[in-house]
Amino acid sequence: MLFILNRGLLNCISRNSLLNVNLCLKNTSNRNFSNTNLLCNVSKCIPLSSIDKSTLGHSILHLKENGAETTPTDYVKKGIIAAKIFSLSSSSAGLIMIPYLTSYLWTAATERPGMMVFTILANTFLGILTFTPLLLHFLTKRFVSNIYYNHDTKVYTSIQYNFLLRKMALQFKASDVVDPTIAPEAKKLYIPLATAFVHGKPLMISLDRNQYRDQLAFDEMTKNIHIPIDAD
Repeated sequence: MLFILNRGLLNCISRNSLLNVNLCLKNTSNRNFSNTNLLCNVSKCIPLSSIDKSTLGHSILHLKENGAETTPTDYVKKGIIAAKIFSLSSSSAGLIMIPYLTSYLWTAATERPGMMVFTILANTFLGILTFTPLLLHFLTKRFVSNIYYNHDTKVYTSIQYNFLLRKMALQFKASDVVDPTIAPEAKKLYIPLATAFVHGKPLMISLDRNQYRDQLAFDEMTKNIHIPIDAD
């Protein structure tokens, strides 16, 4: 009887041990899967608000928000924001005006055929005006307004603006930065305007070392880029 009880107890312990091992393996797999997803998402721009601020590190650029005087980066950032706000406003007005103005012009052109050319030109102009923000965004989304660096993880975080002026973040390491003159992605772009390529994305990063408060972090970030002597 005692032998049977001991055997049953050993079987229970064995089953519990196997169950615990399976649970551990499952949890490990889930963690590895999560880490894999995290690594896969690193190469994408994500909202800055979705990143834990404690993991960003410190800003390596001289900026007014960091206590410095207004810098060239600040001026460019203000210009881009102002241009995008004006462009979005004018495009919104254009979208409202186009249906009414087009209807009026086509009616007038039907009655007076001589106005047909003017009607076509006016609609073309309004169309260009309306879709200007798309072209503007195509260029300005490359502008980097700030860069953070975490010394512990060696991860950089660049800040750009999306179409609706929301701050987006792109995280990378120094080894991910490629010189635009040798980046294969540059050949695929009609306008390869960039000072660096990161994860295949063109970025306009300031190459003026004096614009950086952490120049060692700048040197590490740009070690793969050929910087002209007069770069700014």
